[in-house]
Parts: sequence; C-alpha cells; structure tokens
Amino acid sequence: MTDAASQTATDTDFSGEGSGEGSRAQPHALPSTRSAYWSLFVLGVVVMFTVLDRQILSLLIEPIKADYGISDTQAALLLGAAFSLTYAIAGLPIARYADVANRRNLIGGCIAFWSAMTIACGLAQGYWQLFLARMGIGAGESGYGPATWSMLTDIFPREKVAFATGTLAIGAQAGTGLALIIGGSVLAFVAHFPPLDIPFVGVLRPWQWAFIIVGFPGLLWAIVVVTMIKEPRRRGKSVAIQGKLKSVPVKDVALYMWNDWRTYLAVIGGHSMKYLFALGTTQWMPTLFVREFDWSLTKIGLLQGFLIMGVGPIGLVLGGKLSEYMTRRGVPGANMQIVFYALLVTVPLSIVFPLMGNPYVLLALYSLNVFVSSLGVGPATAAAQLITPNPMRAQIGAVKQFSSNVIAFALGPLIVALFTDYLFSDPGDLKYSMSLAAAVLGPLAILIVWQGLSTYARSYERTAAEFDE
Repeated sequence: MTDAASQTATDTDFSGEGSGEGSRAQPHALPSTRSAYWSLFVLGVVVMFTVLDRQILSLLIEPIKADYGISDTQAALLLGAAFSLTYAIAGLPIARYADVANRRNLIGGCIAFWSAMTIACGLAQGYWQLFLARMGIGAGESGYGPATWSMLTDIFPREKVAFATGTLAIGAQAGTGLALIIGGSVLAFVAHFPPLDIPFVGVLRPWQWAFIIVGFPGLLWAIVVVTMIKEPRRRGKSVAIQGKLKSVPVKDVALYMWNDWRTYLAVIGGHSMKYLFALGTTQWMPTLFVREFDWSLTKIGLLQGFLIMGVGPIGLVLGGKLSEYMTRRGVPGANMQIVFYALLVTVPLSIVFPLMGNPYVLLALYSLNVFVSSLGVGPATAAAQLITPNPMRAQIGAVKQFSSNVIAFALGPLIVALFTDYLFSDPGDLKYSMSLAAAVLGPLAILIVWQGLSTYARSYERTAAEFDE
C-alpha cells in the first residue's frame, strides 16, 4: 500500500452530518464477562447448526448418487454450487442490513430459514428439488457470518477478538463432526427401513431422514437466539442521519479496501485459497474411504466426526490464546503471522495424507492437519474485523465470507471432482485428485498471505482508535 493510499484510508470519515452519535462513539463499558461468554455460546451453537446443515450432504453423496443416478461432477455441484449460488447473491445485501440493523434478530431469522430448507432437502423427490432446497440453505446461511463477527467485535476487548472468533469456530468443528456422526448413525439406524410413501410429498428414502433430523432443532434454537442474548452497542465510528444508522455506500467500501489492497488480499484472499483446497479434502473424505479402503459410510462418518470434534477445538482455542498472548506482547500483525505459519505446515500435510495406503495412518495425518489448520481460524476471522471500521464490518465480512465460503465451497469439491472425472478418468484415483488440488492451491495461499504480512501490521495499528482500549 502506498503512503498516499494509506493516508486516504486513514482519513476516511465515517461520520455524517446530524449524526446522533458524533464522529466517534464515546467510550463505554463492554458487556459483562458472563453476558459476553453466554452470547458466544449461543452464537457458537448457531455456527454448529449452519455447518451441520451444510455438511451433512457430504456423507450422503453415495446413496444420493445411487438413487438419482448422478456423476461425481453433478454431486460436486450439489455440494458446492447449489449452496453457493444464492449464498453469493444474498450475502452482501444482508450484510449491508446487518451494518445498520439489530444483528441478533437477523441471525435468528436466518437460522430459522435455513433449518426449514434443510428439512426440505429431506423431502426432495429428485435431483433438482434437492438442488433448489440447497439453494435455500445458502440464502439463509449467507446472513449469519458477517452479523455474528460484527457482534463479537463489539462484545469482546480487541485483544480477545481472535479468541472469541476461534472459540466461535468450535461450533463449526462440532457441526462438521456431528454431521458425520449423526449422518453415519442415522444411516445405520434406517439402513433396513423400507421407503416410506408420504401423501402429498412422495417417497421418503432412508438417507433423507438425516436431513430432517438435523434440520428440526435449528428451528427451536432460533427462538433462543432472539430471546436469550442481547444486541451489543456498536463501538467505533458510525454513519448516522437524524439518529439512525445509515449504510456506507458499496463504492466507499470498495474504495477503502482498494486503498489497502495488499492487506485485504492477504486477509481475505489467502484465507479463501486455504479454504479452496481444504474444503475439497473435507467434502470428499468419506467417499475416499469408501473407494480406497471399502469402509462403510457409518464407520468413516463416526471416526472422522469424532476426530474433528476432538482435535479441532483444541487448535481453535490455542490459536485464539496464542493471538491474545502475542498481541499483549506487542507482536506486529500477530493474527496474520499465526495464519502464515499454520499454512506452512498445513499445505504439505494436505498434499501427503490422501496418498497414505493405511487408513489409520491417513486418519492420524488428517487429524494433525485439522489441528494445525485450526490454529489459524480465529486469527484469520479476527484479522479482517480488527482492521475494518464499524459501519462496514459486516459488508467486508460478507466479502470475506463470499470468498472463503462461496468461491471455495463451489470450486473446492468441484476441482477435485474435475481432476477425478477428466484428468485421471478413474473414480479410484480420487486420492490423487485431492493431493493435486492441495499441491496446486496451497503454495498460492502461502504466497498471498506472505505478501501482506507487513501491510497488515500497519493497518492493525491504524485502526486502534476504533476500539475503546
């Protein structure tokens, strides 16, 4: 970033004439520790549901392929593009609303909608009905991330934001694990059920019960969100007219990011590239064990699920605590340094572990990969929030979410499938496709993060005045 660009970014004014809040919010007390951690728990469960409802499909791909007669590429479109299409379309408008509205109520509405769409997946009677229901899940889930990250940045002290976002991601690890565990258990339980013909719906196949079972509790948790946590007061500069918050124009958000493009490329682009190869690995793992080792979906679902839930949270908490420790000691750009060094270990592990000929060695290396990768999750999320002014946090969070979830979710599984279908032309070579995807995309992620380490440190210091420390 040039000095002129830095000055432009520094001098940008987010106060409006007639603002009821002034150009900068007055110092105020943060929520109590008890209230903060209760909100973190409730929002963590929301994240668990979003990943649970999203990831359950990865375990059900083989029976869906058998019933619907689809290819790996069509299955990858279900895993990725069907979800990400509406996620992309709805994400930014909902984020703009989150920057000025009650974020708690928005999150409650989102979880209710995507949970209903998950149940609709269980009632789908064909490929395109399932595709449309997945699109509904994408639309609902697009709103929770930016609103949640924005809330946590207003709830916790600056040095603890990485810990909060890392702890929040335990919900994602739990959701991924529970998707595999619940999915595997349900498949075992209903394996011998005959198809059930439901009036006005159609035939309900055994695997469809998994969608219904994981979708229903989210409807109940939406009530908990809107009744049992509080909307925090916003910290930092805000745009207000006649006492009401007003969205920052998209062009101003884009200009702010452009003036600090190297930093946002590292914070958003590097993390997205990591997700691009990581999601391909995660989504195709159950299928790899079926094809390579002739394991049942129930067996690999339970083992992979318990590994993720056991190892991932340790890495998430340690990553957040490491960020807090380094920040308190004045390490420049601590969050992005953690992301960078975690990538240096994660990339070679992601290349090697799919190639292991022993399933238990493969799982051991996969577990190590999950742990190291988890170290950078909280710092990566906090990094974007901590360099962004309050009135555009949700919008820039939506850009990050779009890049890491929409692009990566759509293309990660698809890249692996395309390698399998068209490069190797053999379903039995799935392991090579997974390894090749990591070998191509991993070094790019490392390079993108590395180029922005120094500019991130300067951006972090520039926005210190946004927080009442």
